[in-house]
Amino acid sequence: MSVAKKKFLMCTDGEEYTEAAIRFGGRLAKEMNADVSVLHVRRPVSASERVQVMTTRKKLTSWDLDIPGIDYLTRAREILDEVGLTQPPSSKEKLSRAFEGGVQGATELYLVGAGGENVRLRLREGDPVEQILEEAQVGDYDLIILGSRGRHGIAGYFVGSTALRVADLATCSVLIAKNIRQDHNFLLSTDGSALSEKAEIAGAEMARVLRAKVTVLSVAEEESRREEAQSNARRAEMILAQMGIEAELKVRVGHPAREIISEARDHDIVVMGASGSSAVRKFFLGSVPLKVMESGECPVLIVREKREKISLQGS
Repeated sequence: MSVAKKKFLMCTDGEEYTEAAIRFGGRLAKEMNADVSVLHVRRPVSASERVQVMTTRKKLTSWDLDIPGIDYLTRAREILDEVGLTQPPSSKEKLSRAFEGGVQGATELYLVGAGGENVRLRLREGDPVEQILEEAQVGDYDLIILGSRGRHGIAGYFVGSTALRVADLATCSVLIAKNIRQDHNFLLSTDGSALSEKAEIAGAEMARVLRAKVTVLSVAEEESRREEAQSNARRAEMILAQMGIEAELKVRVGHPAREIISEARDHDIVVMGASGSSAVRKFFLGSVPLKVMESGECPVLIVREKREKISLQGS
């Protein structure tokens, strides 16, 4: 029985940190033979701008268009070329024949990856959070990859940000890619739950294709629960061993978020499970995954089971 290909959604706003996320996501997609879409959400245009855009759309003969957002997607395609996920086009004519408007709510350029991967560059208009979530739902993606500036502080950038809200509301797993480093030393956090097991498997699959080292961390909130934490870590070790991955085990005692953040200083990517049954922000604020995302200095992969789409109304 064939295994369904993974589908990644990467988002760009043209900033350097999102380019780094696309470069990482492109390398990962290449190694995992995943289908990829790169999405840019542009701001709603004014009435006068809309007339200009409608006129320009009638002349869609190449990507050299004065439409906001096209340049970001063009750059994303160049990055995917650089990492070997796609092959540079031999001519602009080949691009123009693949360019379409009104494809599942977006304007799209379809490419074929060097290894046969499907690659789509997509342009939407509206609120970034709403459009990213809509794209994720329509495309039935397995993973959303978002770049982050890497700042921290609840009173600063992160609360209310696109990354936070998407991570909170997404119906699939999310990778917040900030301060990406060249090495890929994975830290898999486990609490012994079924969702942690799913996160361990997802993180291990990613670590394997990237040929990364793996550390399993289990945190006991008090000393009396250390043995339970050790048991959780050993169970995770067995799961990884079945996947051919040798992992180092670590147990810490203390507040889970603080201990994970502290341990993560020696690692490059943190992998965690997050509940998919909670109510939007009321659950997510104050949760361990959020605190690690907000205060940690490295990328965080939040693994969740796919869930039904959550309305943005009242969030």
